[in-house]
Amino acid sequence: MNQSSDNPAAAVRAPWLALVRKPLRLAQAAESPPQEWRAALGQLLDWLAVDHEFVSAGQTSPVFAPWACWSPAAFQNGGHAALPEARFVASYCIDHGRGAGADIMLLSPHPATCTVRQHGGDALPCAGVLKAMIRAASKEGRERIAVMVHARHRAAVTGMRLCAPGTVLDVLAIEEALPALMRGTPAWDAIIAMPDLRGIVFAMLAETTGVRGPWPMLWHAGGSGGGLCRVTCEALGNSAGSEGAGEGTLPLDAAALALALALALREAGMMRPARRLHASWARLQGRGVATAGRGADAPYAIEVGDAEFIGLLCRDTAANRGMQKPWHALAEDDISNDGTQIAPLRIVSWDLADS
Repeated sequence: MNQSSDNPAAAVRAPWLALVRKPLRLAQAAESPPQEWRAALGQLLDWLAVDHEFVSAGQTSPVFAPWACWSPAAFQNGGHAALPEARFVASYCIDHGRGAGADIMLLSPHPATCTVRQHGGDALPCAGVLKAMIRAASKEGRERIAVMVHARHRAAVTGMRLCAPGTVLDVLAIEEALPALMRGTPAWDAIIAMPDLRGIVFAMLAETTGVRGPWPMLWHAGGSGGGLCRVTCEALGNSAGSEGAGEGTLPLDAAALALALALALREAGMMRPARRLHASWARLQGRGVATAGRGADAPYAIEVGDAEFIGLLCRDTAANRGMQKPWHALAEDDISNDGTQIAPLRIVSWDLADS
């Protein structure tokens, strides 16, 4: 920007161009987070140097509450009465430390979006909801997707025009899918399970992949991309301390917090800190560092507490990074060149005489 040499005062007081980045905005849950979760979240955000602000629920920002945990059984029989509003949900089964590892996205339509069928009272979503889930998986570069339904609904789903070219879509009756699930990590990148089948599919994946701790869980609202409206976790049974299939509160789980925060950063367009957080977690996993709830199979495994694991995450530096397995969830290609959100340019009045 050229300044006039005839008027030094005007040159000093002329506004400068400044880069203004939008902070990460997260909505607070109705109940305050447990102290150990709040402290760990603050530690991670400080380490990542992410500007952030927490706003009251009801605004456009997603509710961030990974300490809130749902059982997959909550989606059965029309859905638990207290299920949050959403169009569909997606949980992430991710592990880099066991054999070939696991990287599977488990989606289901919200029971409220499904129509009740005549036979057995089971539910089937409309084509629009199925397409939204397939788009969400495809956006992450997941190329082979399975839709698991009751046998009586297979023909109806197969007849829907759902997939874009290049995506392999397998529509399977649950009886056909179970043998593939029992053999180990399945060939699919993403699985769409009908609400009444979510529990059994989740249980099989947790057992065969070894990812038995809480999975980060995203609740998607309407819109073409299924905008994020809530971040929680999902786990089997009463691991959250709840009775039945309702929501419970988890003790601090370092992996669940780190991965949930990475997903929230991704949704905000902050890919660089999201990838940095995942890479640090993956490196600790690769060195055999694990928490009690996320035991490692390696004989050299080092078990630490969840708070200590968070501290190790935040001490990770750029040195000795090495190659890490990618995570489909962070593989979006519609980001800016440096991996961060696209920040607006804004004219900011800056008086150098006062600085």
